[in-house]
Amino acid sequence: VHRALLGSIERFFGILVEHYAGAFPVWLAPEQVRVIPITDAQLPDAEKLLAQLKEADVRADIDSHADKLGAKIRRAQFEKVPYMLVLGKREAESGMVAVRKRGEGDMGTMEFGNFMKMFEESLKD
Repeated sequence: VHRALLGSIERFFGILVEHYAGAFPVWLAPEQVRVIPITDAQLPDAEKLLAQLKEADVRADIDSHADKLGAKIRRAQFEKVPYMLVLGKREAESGMVAVRKRGEGDMGTMEFGNFMKMFEESLKD
């Protein structure tokens, strides 16, 4: 009887982690989208946005730390989150989101529906 320390599934995941160096494709990332409110005033809008994302089966979370915007973005980049949705006063009032993508940076401001279409397309890669 052969005994291995790791089974084939464990080896497979080890190879995936090593290959992607933690920057998993969107479909595999444990957190696909991070909602980043600029101030605490946008937190209720960020929570509504998070609810919409979760309703669409997107693995998402909010960065509600009391840090500056740059620190929140750096943290998400360090944690290799594929998409960041930055929500400020203008975005909250207009129903838009400022989108940042890992490796590409700022993608501009767009309607949430357009972001979801782009997100769904990125799941196919």
